[in-house]
Formats: sequence, C-alpha cells, structure tokens
Amino acid sequence: MCEVCKCEGVDYKFKNGPTKGLNRDTLYKVYKDHSANISLCHIHSIELFMVGEKRFLKNHLAYARVLANKSFSYKQAEDSPFGF
Repeated sequence: MCEVCKCEGVDYKFKNGPTKGLNRDTLYKVYKDHSANISLCHIHSIELFMVGEKRFLKNHLAYARVLANKSFSYKQAEDSPFGF
C-alpha cells in the first residue's frame, strides 16, 4: 500500500487504476546520515519527482509526521547501549 495514501486514508488502487502498482522511492534529506526507502503509488511517485522532497513533505504533513516518529524511534535505538 502507498504509505502516503495510507496516512491520508485514500484507496490508492481507486486513485491510480487497477493496472498501476507501487514504486520504491528514496528520500535522501529526511534523516541525518541515511536515506528512507518508501513505497509510493504512481501518482505520488510522480508528484515527488515533480515538486521535490521538501515541497512533497509540505503537501503531505500527515506522512511527514509519520517519518518524524520513525526518526525519533531510530534515534532512540542508536542511543541505546544494547543496540535495540
């Protein structure tokens, strides 16, 4: 399922049609020192390409919050002396 459509509560198959699948895209400027691999539908993948990461995340604030929570949990895991 498209991660942005999931956050916004939209049916990605209805939005894209039955023949379009998911694309694996990468966000490079979200996390410090590593990239985020995400699954996007065809329409959101094109939007990401056309407007860029910064404006894409401004247009989809619900998904930006999800990424921020992942970043926070990733940071806590790095700070753990046990590595988990």
